[in-house]
Amino acid sequence: MADLLHSLILLPYPAQALVAVMAIAGLWFGSDKVIWGVKRIARKFGISELIIGLTIVSIGSSLPEIFVNISAGLRGVDDIGVGNIVGSCFVQISFILALCVLVGGPMSSKQEKLKRDGTMVVGSIVLLFLLGMDGSIGTGEALLLVLTYMSYIYYLLIANRKKWSVTKSVSPMTLNILAFSFGVALVWISAEALLTVGIHAGREFGLNEGLIGLLSGIGTSIPELSISMMALLRKSNGISLGNLLGSNITDPLFSLGIGAVLAGGYQVSDFLLWQAIPMWFVASGSSMLMLWFFGKIDRKFALLLITFYLGSFVLFLS
Repeated sequence: MADLLHSLILLPYPAQALVAVMAIAGLWFGSDKVIWGVKRIARKFGISELIIGLTIVSIGSSLPEIFVNISAGLRGVDDIGVGNIVGSCFVQISFILALCVLVGGPMSSKQEKLKRDGTMVVGSIVLLFLLGMDGSIGTGEALLLVLTYMSYIYYLLIANRKKWSVTKSVSPMTLNILAFSFGVALVWISAEALLTVGIHAGREFGLNEGLIGLLSGIGTSIPELSISMMALLRKSNGISLGNLLGSNITDPLFSLGIGAVLAGGYQVSDFLLWQAIPMWFVASGSSMLMLWFFGKIDRKFALLLITFYLGSFVLFLS
């Protein structure tokens, strides 16, 4: 496996670009198969739709970020792991959110839900920033991130326990397990391939590892983009927005936390701490304030979000 990955950087640049595109497609397709398999396994045992949605779908759509983080931590490229999370969440809460609004129309959210989920979105960024202020996120701090996420999930389950419903799956268990196993293997291989060619290309162009991580976050956001766009096609703007908010809670708390725990902690560069994370915070905070005070995100604000996102990257590259 290691020899095969090393051979990727010996390919000409057009071939490496093709590998990157195939890896991103693999991340999306593999995540989809994991979700497909596990949802049906859960239904086979009578687990409610609510629990499936809050845990399996949320974590499943974040599998690319989880596996990229684990791989980055094991390789010792901490900035790419942290940068991937920051980049993924930043593009979701700004560019992808704005794109969904431009395609499907204004998005709205109830204040009761915004108090809970919007607060967690912004609070996750603040917690990550505070833990990384000393230049690192230790194993204990990473566990705190994971426990915070698990506490949030537990609260959601308790708060919505009256809405639980049970549906049984009739699909063959063997097929479900095969789909899950195939999906996990594909996501892992795709994450390794994307990191290999991404790190090599980024270093060749003189980019720092934090910026390489931010750019890789665009690729690992494909599942969230796919789910949100599919929800729009089904006229479910609320699901589209909920998916993006949920991912912006899952990724900084669970995805990064798991990666940091398995890697024995992460180092956090000044670039990510003082430039990238604040930009992510501004995009998230302004979106939540817009929803809170005006009840929706319209096309005018969507254009501002896209401009802010693109402008941020111009600043990062300068």
